[in-house]
Parts: sequence; structure tokens; C-alpha cells
Amino acid sequence: MLTYLNESTTWPSIQLVACLLILWDLLTFRRGASRHRPAMAWLAYALCVACAMTVVKLLCGVRPPPGPLEAMLTVALCLAIGTHRGDLAHLLRTARAVMLRLWWRVRR
Repeated sequence: MLTYLNESTTWPSIQLVACLLILWDLLTFRRGASRHRPAMAWLAYALCVACAMTVVKLLCGVRPPPGPLEAMLTVALCLAIGTHRGDLAHLLRTARAVMLRLWWRVRR
């Protein structure tokens, strides 16, 4: 059953833990007094489904083991979501501001 997790490579286990942490952050997010954004809710739902499917596929051995690039991208996404405590709207606003700052620097 746990075919790929018993191999000597650690990339599948790194991606598995990162996906589980993303799921945890998104599922335990509380928006408090901020307004409900349906698009962000659907985006969070789609990300939860994608992470859950990745976890199930890794545990069942359905998909080939991930390489270092895929695992590190998942870890980067996990760190980004974790630093914003699961708030996708805040994460996207921050990413947009950074991209605009970079665009203005390149444009000069």
C-alpha cells in the first residue's frame, strides 16, 4: 500500500507533509470580522481538494513519486499559506503588491 513512502527517497514524504500542512491551515482558517469572499472560498476549496487528492494518491501509490522541484514548490506554497495563517485573500493581495513593485522597478 505505502509503496512510494517506503523507498529511500524523501521527496514523497516531504510533499505529503507539505500537503497535509496546507490542508490544516486552510481548514482551520477563521475569517473573523472580514467579509465573505465567494471567489476566495472556492479557491480555498479547490486547493483543499487538490491537496487531499495528492495525499491520497501518494499514500496509495497511484502516481509516480514527485521529484525535488514538485516537492519544493509544494513546500513553498505551504510556507506562503502558513505565514498568512491560511488567509488566501491576504496572500494574493501581498503577492499582487510584490509583483507591482517589481514591475515598477523593471519599468524604470
